[in-house]
Amino acid sequence: MSPENTLHNCRARAATLSLLAILSGSCGVVHNPALDRARNVYERVRRDPAVAGRAAVALEKTRSTLEEAERVWSEEQDANEVEHLVYLTEKRAEIALATARRRIAADEIQQLRPQR
Repeated sequence: MSPENTLHNCRARAATLSLLAILSGSCGVVHNPALDRARNVYERVRRDPAVAGRAAVALEKTRSTLEEAERVWSEEQDANEVEHLVYLTEKRAEIALATARRRIAADEIQQLRPQR
């Protein structure tokens, strides 16, 4: 067997084992739509370049709250606490967006001042 075939077989086995691990690990997990909603909100805000550049602290708080919601769901399956944390995640995402917009507006004002 050539080294290329051996490497290809190892990669194929690793990919298969990874897929099996993911599938077997997710079989016992109960789906939570609120967490999906929070993940989507976080991802949308995280991908916004204005937020990443101008509201990094608020974005970090959003991520941290989402991670806490995921932890609570996976360890305790406490739907009420998860809903609360999802709500906080959504509000913190809104704060990150508002912070970025406010800082953009402040930058624009600074650029306009010398033009007077």
